[in-house]
Amino acid sequence: MNNSNMTDILEQYIMNLFNEASEDHIIIKRSNVAQKFDCVPSQLNYVIKTRFTPEHGFIIESKRGGGGFIRITKITLHTNKDYIDYLIETVDNEIIEVEEAMRLAKILLEKEYIDKFDYNHFIDSIEVISSVHNQFLDHIDENSAEEMINKTKSNIKDLTIRFLTNIKYNKRG
Repeated sequence: MNNSNMTDILEQYIMNLFNEASEDHIIIKRSNVAQKFDCVPSQLNYVIKTRFTPEHGFIIESKRGGGGFIRITKITLHTNKDYIDYLIETVDNEIIEVEEAMRLAKILLEKEYIDKFDYNHFIDSIEVISSVHNQFLDHIDENSAEEMINKTKSNIKDLTIRFLTNIKYNKRG
């Protein structure tokens, strides 16, 4: 079975567990799921890291070892603005990389919070920031490079928060 099919199967299995659960969380054992689907535990880790992220509306807790488990909690948000507020708070409390900002925009597009125009505009802005950063990185000393990397991450974070804030205040509903 190829990896993309296994990824979809594992995602659907976890979603079915949520549909059958009486609470807003499920607990799974990595090894049991891997054995059930005859896959390696890293495939399950990949599914969780890419499809059950805070941006998708989930919180992950993980304990490794013999008695290890993964607890996946579904975040309950009542309105679109709650979701956007949650994303703003999440982005504001962490360092955001280029790939994360782009992934977030893709999720917003898929969930129809933004249209293709807004998506392309945001992605283009991120790419311009990255391009300017990369143009100068090879021409400066190591200390300046480290400072520039931190400033670029800060700029991406600020742009992402502004983007989310614009969605929040310009979205009807």
